[in-house]
Amino acid sequence: MSYLVLARKWRPQGFDDLIGQEPIMHILKNALVQSKISHAYIFSGPRGVGKTSTARILAKALNCKEGPTPSPCGTCASCSAITDGSSVDVTEIDGASNNSVDDIRDLRERVKYAPAGGKYKVYIIDEVHMLSTSAFNALLKTLEEPPSHVIFVLATTEMKKIPATVLSRCQHMPFRRISSSMIKARLRQISDSENIRISSPALSLVAKAADGSVRDSLTILDQLSSFSSEITEENVQSLLGMADFGLLAKLSQALISGNRLDIINTINLLSENGADFRSFTKELVQFFRDLLVASVVQKPEDTLDLNAEELSVAKEIISTSSEDQLTLMLSEIMKAESDVRNASSPRLALEMALIRTSFLSTMKPLKEVIENLDLYSRKIPGPATDSVPDSKPSDKTVSASQPETTAVIREKTPEPPISEVAEPFVEENMTKKPEAVLADTISEDIPGDEDISASSEENPSAPLPDTNRDISSAWTKTLEKIGTPLASKISQASVAFKGDELLLTLDGGHAVFEDAIKKNLKSLETLVSGEYGEKVRVKLVISQKKAPRKKDLKEKVMNEPVVKEALELFEGRVVDVIPIENTKNGGDHV
Repeated sequence: MSYLVLARKWRPQGFDDLIGQEPIMHILKNALVQSKISHAYIFSGPRGVGKTSTARILAKALNCKEGPTPSPCGTCASCSAITDGSSVDVTEIDGASNNSVDDIRDLRERVKYAPAGGKYKVYIIDEVHMLSTSAFNALLKTLEEPPSHVIFVLATTEMKKIPATVLSRCQHMPFRRISSSMIKARLRQISDSENIRISSPALSLVAKAADGSVRDSLTILDQLSSFSSEITEENVQSLLGMADFGLLAKLSQALISGNRLDIINTINLLSENGADFRSFTKELVQFFRDLLVASVVQKPEDTLDLNAEELSVAKEIISTSSEDQLTLMLSEIMKAESDVRNASSPRLALEMALIRTSFLSTMKPLKEVIENLDLYSRKIPGPATDSVPDSKPSDKTVSASQPETTAVIREKTPEPPISEVAEPFVEENMTKKPEAVLADTISEDIPGDEDISASSEENPSAPLPDTNRDISSAWTKTLEKIGTPLASKISQASVAFKGDELLLTLDGGHAVFEDAIKKNLKSLETLVSGEYGEKVRVKLVISQKKAPRKKDLKEKVMNEPVVKEALELFEGRVVDVIPIENTKNGGDHV
């Protein structure tokens, strides 16, 4: 007898032999037990997941001498004939080669006759989506009202090509891809029965390469059994041209860190080993997808088909990156996979794509950039005296204005001597109770990004006639002297100077800081007056301006011509809208 390949030899012969399709098996078994057999079924799903096998098992269950039964015997004349493919009551039709109206007319004539030996005539039409439109229309009437002894089973890998008129006349059973763990367990069972010696890591690679198809995995195992008597992981990688996990990890680290020399060296190594760049790029896409999933989910070991060692390497790579960076890189590599697949020079296409992707290593999230700008702008000191001794202070200001947005940069000049008034204040506070110290204030949560600071224009007043000091400079030095907790709260207020009065304004969202600032107003007045050299009054005001909704802000941003042009130029999208808070000198900044 000629050799029978594993995919045919180990084809499932009963419902219990099928793996990964438990919901469908449960439905069909209950339908057989309750005698609720539909006249037409559609089995859809990817290749090699058991559609045709299930159709044959259903035919056995219907025509078994004990049937209809959910457990066909497999030994009676009817079951044996269906297994051998010689049953006259079970007809398998190839939809690709029998797709004309004439073929369907012939089928309609044959369904009228009663079954020869069994209880039902079962028609299995494989790749039914290949039927022409006319053939589908000719089948509709028979499919809707077939004789009571006829059962139709339509199998397809492209469900979207099935007309809605056909789908509405059938019960749809969607088959799904089978997990790698299930395929590996099945392969272990078969390899043990066939005396095929294969290591566990090699089985994992075979299951992964099968991409959810049991038939593909058995075909690969068949090839490997002829390749070597002792199948190892290296044998599988060599036969299938699969990339080593370590090589993928090394290249991923090079992309994340922006090490272009390692990228070029890795491509050279792949070229020397005769690797298929198209296959490698596809595996790289899958690897980055695994990295992204591992960075998002709490227990990646339950989601990913990675062993403990591989998962440890993945977590180490994730620790050096972020979800934003991994997402952008995955998007670029997916584009690269398409370019490499269609390129006349796959190596060059892959090199250029990976080098382009590596530049993402230096990119920072927009939110982080805005926060850094905000932090930097808060550290810019106020105006001080000119370089000419004993001259009045003057502001050298460069401003760039847009609607409702102003960027202000002040030139730093030598500061006048600091008043000694602040020193007794600091020494006195060292002996007070914590609640009385200026820097010791309660800690509240800073409002979320739904709040937006009320803007107020800076109105620096001219210095008083008999002083060489500027109140904004005195205020800057005051903030440097007070404790960080209170300073962070005061920085949320917009500041305006009017003569010898300093006005602090909190918007509705930052009103939670009102009590903390109020109880330290007297101390603030003492300290800023000491820096200024004259009596300064500090006044706190709560703004009643209602913060705009983020939805309204986003609509406003999307209507800006500059934003529209940027989105079109870079093919981008607006992810979030973050209001910009005011700086401590009272001006708006970008």
